[in-house]
Amino acid sequence: MKTAVQLEDLEFLAQILQQHLRTSIPTGGLFVVKCAVKNDQLMILTQHPKSIMAEVQQVFASLVKTLESLPANQAQKVQLYLRQTGEKLPYAKQNLVIHGVSAQSQSRASNVHPKAEKVEIPPSAMFNSSSSLLNITAVEEEPFASVGKAPDLRVDKSAKTKNKFNPVLLFAGLFVAAIFGGVGYLLMSPCVLMTCKELQIAKDLQGNFPQLVSNLKSEAELAQLEKEITNSVISLQKIPALSVHQSEVEQIRANLIDESQQIQQINQALVLGTTATQKSRSFTTDIVELQTRSQLWRKAIVPLEIIRPDSKLYSFAQSKLSIYRSGLQRVNVQLLAQGKWQQKINDSQAVAKAAMQRESTAKTFPELQQAQATWQIVINALTGVPQTSPAYPEAQKLLAEYRPKLIAIRDRATKLEQSTKNFTQAVTTAKLAEQYQQQNQWQQATNNWQQALIAIRQVPAESPFYSQALPLIEAYSVALQEAQAKSQSLSTTVSTDTTSSDLEKTCIGTVRVCNFTVDNRFINVRITPEYEQTLESNVTNVSQGQENNFKDVKKHLESLQKALEVIGDNANLAVLVFDAQGQQIFTHIPKIN
Repeated sequence: MKTAVQLEDLEFLAQILQQHLRTSIPTGGLFVVKCAVKNDQLMILTQHPKSIMAEVQQVFASLVKTLESLPANQAQKVQLYLRQTGEKLPYAKQNLVIHGVSAQSQSRASNVHPKAEKVEIPPSAMFNSSSSLLNITAVEEEPFASVGKAPDLRVDKSAKTKNKFNPVLLFAGLFVAAIFGGVGYLLMSPCVLMTCKELQIAKDLQGNFPQLVSNLKSEAELAQLEKEITNSVISLQKIPALSVHQSEVEQIRANLIDESQQIQQINQALVLGTTATQKSRSFTTDIVELQTRSQLWRKAIVPLEIIRPDSKLYSFAQSKLSIYRSGLQRVNVQLLAQGKWQQKINDSQAVAKAAMQRESTAKTFPELQQAQATWQIVINALTGVPQTSPAYPEAQKLLAEYRPKLIAIRDRATKLEQSTKNFTQAVTTAKLAEQYQQQNQWQQATNNWQQALIAIRQVPAESPFYSQALPLIEAYSVALQEAQAKSQSLSTTVSTDTTSSDLEKTCIGTVRVCNFTVDNRFINVRITPEYEQTLESNVTNVSQGQENNFKDVKKHLESLQKALEVIGDNANLAVLVFDAQGQQIFTHIPKIN
């Protein structure tokens, strides 16, 4: 049967549960309990700061034990939730059915144990308890925060009261003794109307907190300060809610909890900072290890950065923050140095792909040169990776793979360059041979056709000019044969008189240079004694400082030799030159026999 009750009943139930948590759990003083009813179910939300690790089963067991000790008219469905302060969703939930203690058994229990259990009771609850605490079914909307997607801990405003229980017969009969017994106990507590030792200790701790923080020298001292604050907060929890100091207690308690949470943040940073410091003592080039150290330093820095400037711990946090940032900077410098070489490896691989692409499509010599230059860039970059870098093994592996490619493209480029030169030289020389043919200079034409044929035959099969060179080989061979025939025919028609005339023009001078004879095989030339004597005279003058005479002699001898070679080539006869004593001093074989 549903009963309308006032909001104070739920507040009263929440205070009972919260008081039992304080006495049954060491950190229970930091818990806050709120109650609501929806769809005939009692919903109890317990919240605690994030800095506390709550034992879920211990908390729920304490709540269940307290609920079962309360009187109930009937079985009551109850949902228990556990949530961290500031979060929307609870992280633990339990559904159960509480039967409580019946009125008859409660009455008998009261006779056996006349002393009521010590709980805090709001004044309104003494006069507004129109139903069993466990059988509340409808109240005004409870103003505590939503639990996110969890069931909404709000009352059903649409519930209507159907029947009402007699508050005197139901509630007063069961709780009068407990209420007045509890009130009596509370009024006898020193912290209710008189001075309070726990409050004074907390006030002293809060007042001395700035000095204690400024004198901190080690992490152990900070941990001891946190312990003192936690003990003081727990002591303040035990002060009854009816105490005349309650407002001051709550204010100091809130301040101490805030300072405790800041200390916990700093402790978290110190633990991470110690680990990062220990790891950073040894030198390493491993990028993964350096990244791990960097993450440790960052995690140690974050809790210190959120300490507000108005906090008494701000100076202490800043001193540690400066050290940790320096550690992070050192690791980041190492990471940057090692990352540079790894980046060079990555860049080299990218350039190698470009070199492969250029090599596969290169057909001309300039294109092969470009591919070769790209491979050279890759090799130079990988060679520069030092042995101390973690990227060194990978660099050596890539060098073993890429160096043969550079050698291959270099050989290919060299062969293509030479084949290009040979093809170009052959074509150019063939054009020159054609010009000599047009001028009826068949001996010169023959010589150029020979050179063109030699050059065109040196174009290799793998050359891009090979397909063009093949027909030219045959064409140049035919042209050479024609030129040779023409040259031979011409040389047979050249009369001995013409040859002799040319020789005479060469040998005549102020002092006759030479004498000659011509037959069908040789041109015999003999230097005259007079000319030799003139040469000796000029050499003697050189020793006396007349160097110009020696230059004239040298120039004349070179002209004589060249003239005799031309005459021999034109006559297609070998030229044999002898000195005045008959010793052979020069021989010239015509280029075409």
